[in-house]
Amino acid sequence: MSPLTLLLLCTPLVVSMLPAPTNVSIVSFNLEHTLIWLPGQGSPVNSHFTVQFSLKNFRWRTVKRCAGLTTQSCDLTNTWKDSFMHYQARVQAFTPSQKSNWTLSMFFNPLTDTVFSPPLVSVSGCGNCLRLNITWPTLKGMQHPLKLLFYRSFTCQVRRTRDGSQFSLTVTGDTVVRYLEPRAEYCVTVTPAMAFGAHSVPAKPRCAFTSPADVNKMTVLLSGLCAFSLLVALCCGVLVYIGHLLYLHSPVLKTFLWSLYSAIG
Repeated sequence: MSPLTLLLLCTPLVVSMLPAPTNVSIVSFNLEHTLIWLPGQGSPVNSHFTVQFSLKNFRWRTVKRCAGLTTQSCDLTNTWKDSFMHYQARVQAFTPSQKSNWTLSMFFNPLTDTVFSPPLVSVSGCGNCLRLNITWPTLKGMQHPLKLLFYRSFTCQVRRTRDGSQFSLTVTGDTVVRYLEPRAEYCVTVTPAMAFGAHSVPAKPRCAFTSPADVNKMTVLLSGLCAFSLLVALCCGVLVYIGHLLYLHSPVLKTFLWSLYSAIG
């Protein structure tokens, strides 16, 4: 064996690797979990991606529907079904001839790391009070008992628009806020208090008057009489003008009107 051949055999074979995916993270809203990432800098356009996941300290398993992806996202909603477990994901890029190193996500808990929708809120006046209707949002795959489990209660921030004075109260559902100023506008912001350390965002403020402003009946009556008087005066003016035109252009009518005026006189 020649010295050159021996040198080649002893030299480690260097295989170039693909750039590893970057910015691997999990976006979760209403218990719908999506893994996202970016291709590593300099990745070829024909790169594909494979996703694996693991329960904490368990073996890695390939997500079948996310093996050989050409996009940079993977829906893990139906893969991570146990809301009380901690999961981790990793992504690898590959081509027919190359592979990258794996890039790991942070550990993820489906319950505490998701963000729940705010409740649906409507507000209406009822005299010196406000009637609040609070409806649980629609969550994919979550039935009514689970909503009751997660949405433990609601904090209502009630603010009077006129001067900004405010107070808060805690409710578990629809309620009536009493002892408010009549004919005043109030805005209510409802924030869920979630169980198990879950997170949500406040609902948009909803505003309403406790009751409409009083209407002065005498003012309404006088306004109606004035409008009626103006209408009658306008009609009389039109009739007089038409009669004047006919009087000027009709000798017979002129004679008749003269006789009528003479008889009245």
